[in-house]
Amino acid sequence: MDRLIVWVAAAFAGGIALARATTLSAYAWLLIGGVALAAAAASGRAARASVLLLLAGLASTGATLYAIEAAVDPRHPLVAASDRAVTVTGVVAYPPLRRGDRIRLIVRVERLRAGGEERPVGGRILVYARGGPHLRYGDRVRLRGFLRRPGLPGNPGEFSQRDHLAAQGIHAVLFAGRGTSVRVVGRGRGNAVLAAAYALRARMAAFFSSVLPGERGALLDSLLLGDDGAIPRSLRDAFARAGLLHVLVVSGAQVGLVAAGAVWLARLARVPPAVQTSGAAAAVVFFAVMTGWVPSVARAALMSLVGLAASATGRLRDPCAALAAAALILLASSPLLLADVGFQLSFVATWALLYVSPAVHARLGCLPPAARSLVAMTVGAQTAVMPLLAFHFMQVSVTGYLANVAVVPLVGLIVPAGFLVAVAGLLLPPAGAAGALLLGPVLDAVAALSRLFAALPLAVVEVPPLAPAGLAASAAALIGAVEWLRGGVRLRRAHLLAAGFGLVALLLWGQIASARAPARLSLTMIDVGQGDALLARGPSGQTMLVDGGGEIEGRPTGYDVGTRRLLPALRRLGVRRVDVVMLSHPHEDHVGGLVPVLQNFSVGLVLDTGVPHPGPSYVEFLRLVGARPIPYRLARRGMQVDLGDGLILSILHPQEPLLRGTSSDANLNSIVARLTFGSVAVLLTGDAEAATEAQLLDLGDDVRSLILKVAHHGSRTSTTPVFLEAVRPAVALISAGTMNPFGHPDAEVIERLEDAGAAVYRTDVHGAVTVTTDGTRVTIRTVRDAGGR
Repeated sequence: MDRLIVWVAAAFAGGIALARATTLSAYAWLLIGGVALAAAAASGRAARASVLLLLAGLASTGATLYAIEAAVDPRHPLVAASDRAVTVTGVVAYPPLRRGDRIRLIVRVERLRAGGEERPVGGRILVYARGGPHLRYGDRVRLRGFLRRPGLPGNPGEFSQRDHLAAQGIHAVLFAGRGTSVRVVGRGRGNAVLAAAYALRARMAAFFSSVLPGERGALLDSLLLGDDGAIPRSLRDAFARAGLLHVLVVSGAQVGLVAAGAVWLARLARVPPAVQTSGAAAAVVFFAVMTGWVPSVARAALMSLVGLAASATGRLRDPCAALAAAALILLASSPLLLADVGFQLSFVATWALLYVSPAVHARLGCLPPAARSLVAMTVGAQTAVMPLLAFHFMQVSVTGYLANVAVVPLVGLIVPAGFLVAVAGLLLPPAGAAGALLLGPVLDAVAALSRLFAALPLAVVEVPPLAPAGLAASAAALIGAVEWLRGGVRLRRAHLLAAGFGLVALLLWGQIASARAPARLSLTMIDVGQGDALLARGPSGQTMLVDGGGEIEGRPTGYDVGTRRLLPALRRLGVRRVDVVMLSHPHEDHVGGLVPVLQNFSVGLVLDTGVPHPGPSYVEFLRLVGARPIPYRLARRGMQVDLGDGLILSILHPQEPLLRGTSSDANLNSIVARLTFGSVAVLLTGDAEAATEAQLLDLGDDVRSLILKVAHHGSRTSTTPVFLEAVRPAVALISAGTMNPFGHPDAEVIERLEDAGAAVYRTDVHGAVTVTTDGTRVTIRTVRDAGGR
């Protein structure tokens, strides 16, 4: 009976996955579920058919709930008021996260004022603000700012902020201004239990930072309470590269210690068993709420509650059944969680510990018992999550196996000792401080080991994008390997030969299909926010990257566009080598993302204007070009680059002498180039301005192009009517960031392009845009529809 819950949870999750992959409405899924359940009732004694139909009904239930939750009512006031200045009154629903003068908080909305009308409203919003008063959970606040829907993915396979926030019941984001845009109008409006939990967490974090200042206290805070935002970014990156990021997440170890500690105290007090169970359950829920109820904590807490119930009733003793019950409860409460990476990693890792690790453990009889358990747990969990990491991040850590064997025992020592120190610090601060000092060297060792393993050559291995079919195949292979280890599957030589021949045939077929594919040019304008990045892949397979995005000139935020957006996009597009990097001009929003490209890809040639610029990214860009070294050429009028199979890049601008001493030397000397393939031409304009366009026309160049990469993000300084008349584009591509401070693209430029007969595609609206041509016909794909903003 215990395993029935596993089938129920699997059917429910499968229904959610089906709903995500289709466009059926909630009504359609409800009808399908009703038919399945009616058929099950009519099947009579056909037990197997009845069970299958019941499971189909459960799958339809999951799909129905997903369709309901995913369909946001556009008439809801918080959604309808998007893209408008509003005033919101509400209560802070979770302790705010503050980094410097930046603050991030979740607000439960009570009233909304938009367009001069104020009315009561329900729902939650995410708020980004700068400066302002000190805020805490339960404060009633009044906020003024700009309301928007959460962002959709801009590039293929990218993280969806909208889905992530929707799983938390958040469907709008408010960008508040500085200082007086945030006002406290009341205190203590939150739930008393939640207030106590968050206050205890704040006291513990404050104690850690006082007795262990700097990196030590931040690391202990993260290991015990899951607040990895406090540790330095460099250390967090080291944990990620070493395959140790999971130890910074609160999960089963911490929750289990809380449950065990509560039971031990209850037994020490000689209270009845029922009170012991209830007290332990209350402690687990309190701790889970205190640490934020993230998927890993929620999973561990629910499994602990199921385990406590099993202990009290003598039922449901199977840990896999407890895991399935936890998954079912979480997915029923929020079906959108199925797509959450944290949810997936947490459940897959726990499943591996329950299913994979015992099979590995049985084959390690040569090791001492403690070492055997540690190695089996590490091999099981790391192997199981590796396909997921490849699927989501296109990276795996080979050193993660060794790193976990070295670091997990130290973390296993720190976590219980840290909780004892925390309790002592709250009750008897001198004793807690003394204990914390003893933990200092162990915390240092964990940090040092993470940095050591992160620096090894195989710490991060780039892998090709893994398709869903590949993910399923990896899971099947892992299950097959486990069953073989357990003796349930016997592999004969014929089976191995058949599998080998099948793999070779598959690889050969892929090569043949690729060779027979028609010659095409594809252009992908990658969404890098307020910047430019365009990838061209020619029929010969050669690739050219034009610009790489970056921060807005003079407005540093610390957000690494190249690492966080451009590199993943290039990998998902299958790029392994960049044959040509063309930097149109050295402004930060064009060169910043190219620095990590030079660091992570083999580059065949760099084309640059050579216009001096003091920006830090351009300085580093030139240093990397010289240090690697990479062939470097100044792009000048008349130059041509043959990209193979009829694809030619012709440089139209700049020409000698370069323009000097103007207020915009970099833009005016921007590279303007024309790609030609068959009868299709593409005009690449960088940030060229009106004077550059006029010069090109005066020189009599043939600038007619079916596709125009619009200059300067659609600024009014470019794309003059006379230039458009000469180009005559059918497709116009504009790279601009959502809510950029310059108002790009300019409405007049958009109107001008549309009047010229061009179909306009924008990254701030459509996300990444891919144009594919065989030299005659053109097809266009976008990551998102314009109506989905």
